[in-house]
Amino acid sequence: MSKIIRIVGVLLVLVVVVAAAAPFWFGIQAEKRYHNLIQQMSKGGSGTFTTRNYERGWLSSNAETLVTLPGLPLDMLVKHDISHGPLAIDRIMRGDLDFTPAGALISSRATLTPRKGTPAGMVKDFAKYLPPITAETVFGLTGGSAETDIKVAPMKRKTKDGGEINWRGLTGTLVFGDDGHINTQLSTPGISLSSKNGPFSVGKISFQSDARGDGGIMFGNSSLYVAKMDIGPDVSVKGLRFTTRAKPAGKHITSTINYQVKDITVGTDHYGPGQLTVQLRKLNTAALRQFEQKVNGISKRGLPEEQRQMMVAAETMKLIASLSKSAPVLEVTKLSFKAREGELTGKAKLVLDGSKLNVAENMMLLLRALQGDAELSIPPSMVKAILTPRIRSDIENYKQRGILSQREANQLTPNVMSRIVDEVYPSYLNKNSFTKLLIPSGAYYTITASFRQGKFLVNNRPFGQPLLGFGRGT
Repeated sequence: MSKIIRIVGVLLVLVVVVAAAAPFWFGIQAEKRYHNLIQQMSKGGSGTFTTRNYERGWLSSNAETLVTLPGLPLDMLVKHDISHGPLAIDRIMRGDLDFTPAGALISSRATLTPRKGTPAGMVKDFAKYLPPITAETVFGLTGGSAETDIKVAPMKRKTKDGGEINWRGLTGTLVFGDDGHINTQLSTPGISLSSKNGPFSVGKISFQSDARGDGGIMFGNSSLYVAKMDIGPDVSVKGLRFTTRAKPAGKHITSTINYQVKDITVGTDHYGPGQLTVQLRKLNTAALRQFEQKVNGISKRGLPEEQRQMMVAAETMKLIASLSKSAPVLEVTKLSFKAREGELTGKAKLVLDGSKLNVAENMMLLLRALQGDAELSIPPSMVKAILTPRIRSDIENYKQRGILSQREANQLTPNVMSRIVDEVYPSYLNKNSFTKLLIPSGAYYTITASFRQGKFLVNNRPFGQPLLGFGRGT
């Protein structure tokens, strides 16, 4: 009997030792996986993720991550509370009775910090309108998988001009796979803004992405969908979708970008559906990776914003020169936009062929390397839509200058305004810098353009001023 008691006692001691050691071991693993996750996120986009601090304890750890996004004068500091697996004992002791096994549980909260050279007041002004950003991340028991739930709280704020911002919140999930894939799902009911310039609202926005980062380049698919957008009292956009697809093609990347819209309403006129598909081919992967590394290195140096922008601009010119050696192509493969009286169609193709030019030594040669053609066919109703804002603006100006009597101004109902636009828009054709170039062709208007050896031609005629000494203008 005593032997059995001793055996049971030894087993209990072993259980206690294992239970005590488990959080420490999981803490070591959590730190490794945290650093791997930060590295994976840095590879998956243009931002730079830097660990500023990591303090590992027995049951929990604390960490700080600095997120730097190129082009922004602000950085995001994310603080993490990391509970070690397998049962997150520290949370259980605080009353969170969740016994789901996990490698680690991470609670994160983000705040903005000014980059060097940025006025602190700017951060305070922006932060007033930024709702809290929090995230909960769960590491799997094994492997490198993790899942993050993101929440951005709803908020309402008054603006300086007496308007109001109504942000309806955001939720989302990021799933990090063992193979480096990142699956992203984000959605928000939208945002609305009222101001002296008129109302603006965007409703039901969703974003989806399934991609894998490699050296700052994302390969895979993404989609952004906006159910409805209202701009002022007269313009409404419905069913706007933006999708991208990037895939490797040998030493190059092929990227396809697609825009779709279900309906655009301007006043009483409706346009759509519409689609624009743009394809980028023969983009040198090595050059893009090198550019990403250079830009990230510049961002990490904490330089004043103007100096940083100048250095990034210089690296951008080097990138263009390097890409030109592979003669990349930008082509509009699909352009279709329906109107009441027809359909807008067009196509375009640009090639930057610097394979036989020493562009790196003389950037002016980029103009000789660039060549392309484009053509557009536009129905009359769309030409009228281009000119309508100008006509309405002139009528409003007449009212303000007293050219129209109060009685005439009161009679400018939406129907009357539409009749005026119908009557006078033909006389405006030669007043707009774009529409005066259109050529009547049957029931449509057309325009063609080409670029060769630094010379820009519109409708087969030289257009504008000479570009940096190449070509001759009219």
